[in-house]
Amino acid sequence: MNHLDSSEEEQSRSDTDWTLLHVVHFVVGASTFDSAIAKGTAAAGLLVKADRDSAVDDCRLIYEFDEEPAPQLTDKWPSLPEAVRITSDSGRQLVETGRELTEWQDTTQSHHDGEHATFLYDEGGRGVHDENHLMTLLEDTDDVWLVPAIALQQSIEETRTDSQQRGRPNRRQLECRECDRDTRHRFLDFETVPDDEWSGQPMWECNVCSTPRYGPEPKADQ
Repeated sequence: MNHLDSSEEEQSRSDTDWTLLHVVHFVVGASTFDSAIAKGTAAAGLLVKADRDSAVDDCRLIYEFDEEPAPQLTDKWPSLPEAVRITSDSGRQLVETGRELTEWQDTTQSHHDGEHATFLYDEGGRGVHDENHLMTLLEDTDDVWLVPAIALQQSIEETRTDSQQRGRPNRRQLECRECDRDTRHRFLDFETVPDDEWSGQPMWECNVCSTPRYGPEPKADQ
């Protein structure tokens, strides 16, 4: 495995506290273990850098860790290999667990109480929220792998001299029209459209489906 504790990486994280969100899996097409890891790494980068999921601020593959993940992260999963074909016994069990944990778009009742409920992502770092999408990804069973990773959430924002938003990110339960229920939202920024009627309005984003909406004023920094 590769080591994570490089001085350069530690320095870049020095102004940020991180919360372990939960385990996620990237569904990738690959002919070898090394190729699966490479595609999983790329997918994790796209998930974070392309802002595919507003709830995930960083993502690190199980492959990158030198030690076994903490029990509280692994207790929902039958196993957490570095990468595994979906045709193996372990792979089939992980797919089924991911299917059971995921909150699908057509679900009318939530079992996650508005918390983040995306556990499967494709090669582009996009959350798999539709069962038909998952079935399409799993079609070529001989060359499909699951690459487990740990999603991280920023507890305290990085220090930025050009930002007025400091301290702990604002998160709260708000109604999401797309999900048709109350879900956990994250404060994004204040609207800057030219229209005076909406300029300066707080913008919030759903943690489940990433749909933006206007909302209440964020809490003031302590």
